[in-house]
Amino acid sequence: MIKAIKFFLIFVLSVVILFVAIIVRLYAIKVVDVRLQVKHNNQLESYYQSSAFTEIDDAEFTDFDIHDASIKLNDIQMLASHNSYKKKGSALGKLFIGLGSSKAEAQALNYGYKNLTDQLENGIRSMEIDLRMRKTQFMLTHIPLVDNGSVAPVFSLALEEIAMFSDNNPNHLPIIILMEIKDDWMILDHALQKIEQEQLEDLNILLDDKLGNRLFTPNDMLEDGKTLNETVQTTGWPSISTLLGKIIFILHPGNFVEPYQQIDPTLKTLPMFIGATPELIDQSYTSFIVHNEPDVTAIGQLVSQGYIVRTRIDADLVYSVDDYNDAINSGAQILSSDYTIGRSDLNIDDYIYLPNEKMIVLRT
Repeated sequence: MIKAIKFFLIFVLSVVILFVAIIVRLYAIKVVDVRLQVKHNNQLESYYQSSAFTEIDDAEFTDFDIHDASIKLNDIQMLASHNSYKKKGSALGKLFIGLGSSKAEAQALNYGYKNLTDQLENGIRSMEIDLRMRKTQFMLTHIPLVDNGSVAPVFSLALEEIAMFSDNNPNHLPIIILMEIKDDWMILDHALQKIEQEQLEDLNILLDDKLGNRLFTPNDMLEDGKTLNETVQTTGWPSISTLLGKIIFILHPGNFVEPYQQIDPTLKTLPMFIGATPELIDQSYTSFIVHNEPDVTAIGQLVSQGYIVRTRIDADLVYSVDDYNDAINSGAQILSSDYTIGRSDLNIDDYIYLPNEKMIVLRT
């Protein structure tokens, strides 16, 4: 009896030790990623000052003249990377997701991206990021603990990386970044903090501090006496040529839209545009619309009213030619995919492009 009890206790202790070791290993991913990010940014500073650096010519990624003043921001279509900060998940993390949810969901997370600079240098001009607050820092991570690998974990350093690219390639096409603020799965990481209006104000300060006049903001296109929505539908968007070197942030529609708008209902002091869903088309802030399903008719109606629409070519790593064609034919300007050249784990033959193997094209 005593031997059986001892054996049971040893077994339980072994399981506990193994579990703790796994958790420590998963947490360590974030620590290592932060160190790699700091090192990467330091290397970029040297790279931009060296003879190895050559300014990127965005003309090679497009099928139009980027200096043509008649082409407006809503006249083009661009490929966007999805979860652009994400590293391919660890085997341990995928195991936990598979056990807790499903094997299919674990497989859907089986992708990762190159660093932000590599994506930008290869013509990616639209990205998507997930923002969380961990302790006192804004972080870019997907699912806490189990899928938390990131090529740019610390958001302030990610902004510095983007700023370095912009400063050294001042004629780049506008970079559009869709930011989704996350508050799910907080139970998986005790260091995650709630993001409330005070933190949203801190986020604005950070964006202004790191990007400054590189940002194109709602106030830059608001017309006197008009809401942003009214401006979009009357005067419309500025030309691409006036937006060269600019960076545009969009807050993904969701729970954080209302507290963010409350900071300044006029939008005049906000660094980010506020994204909307089709159901919120009448809101004063509506300019960018998220319509994930590539519905040709529905998106076409939104585009015809002057809005810029983001849709998805594929989801959960499921790609089809029909969805690709529908996304392009819908007229949506931001076409998100997990099969862009931004991926770090794909063969070159698996990358998708817009017509004529371009990254940005004129909307037809």
